[in-house]
Amino acid sequence: MKNLMMTALILCLAILIDACSGNPAKPVLPDGSHRVPVNRVPPVPPAVPSMDGGGS
Repeated sequence: MKNLMMTALILCLAILIDACSGNPAKPVLPDGSHRVPVNRVPPVPPAVPSMDGGGS
């Protein structure tokens, strides 16, 4: 019984060490590529002068 517990403990430690080591998995997109999406702010269009003369 003691050997079984020791084997189970060693197996669990080996699994935990293997899971914590290495690099995290890269995200896989639906098309199968491993690109990382970047959220960029779209450029602000230049201000267009109004045609009504600009006065109030």
